[in-house]
Amino acid sequence: MVRRLPMVESMSAIMADWRAKKAREDEELHERLRAAVAARQMEIYTDQRMLDFQGSPVHNGWDHLAPLLVLMSLALAILLATGVAIGIVAMTLGALGHLLGIKHFVAWRIRARAKAYMLESAAHLQHLWELGGIALVMVGSNEPPCLAPRGDWRKFIRRNLPAEGVPMAPAPETDEPPSSDQEILPP
Repeated sequence: MVRRLPMVESMSAIMADWRAKKAREDEELHERLRAAVAARQMEIYTDQRMLDFQGSPVHNGWDHLAPLLVLMSLALAILLATGVAIGIVAMTLGALGHLLGIKHFVAWRIRARAKAYMLESAAHLQHLWELGGIALVMVGSNEPPCLAPRGDWRKFIRRNLPAEGVPMAPAPETDEPPSSDQEILPP
């Protein structure tokens, strides 16, 4: 009878060491990201359509409802204070303001919450990265943005934000213009 128990225990120890090493590396890369965002070397952009759904860690249903409640309460107060004609105009303007402004308001709130959530820890960054709708952009650089979930944020940070004392690697330059059949989108 052959016993393989010590091999299994050693493999478990190897895997545990590897996971701990990866966690330390992720935390170090996340710290570089936080420092770059604080120094305004890197900017974080979000797509509210990808992040604003029930179950998302940065979703809040009140972002959609509270502005409408405030506008309609204000319009009702105007209606009761001034009369029906001016009240109807106030409600119409409130509804139009909501229809035209809610998208921008929600996008602003999602971006602020996503940025704070991502900068909290490497695990939070990875969680939002898997959902998508995030772009990391180097300010003042011709480096293309790193888009979630396809891009690798770890490689992007290693390439653009070297550790202390390590010189920055030059960005690869191409002399070829983009092909005409390829669509170029802004970050």
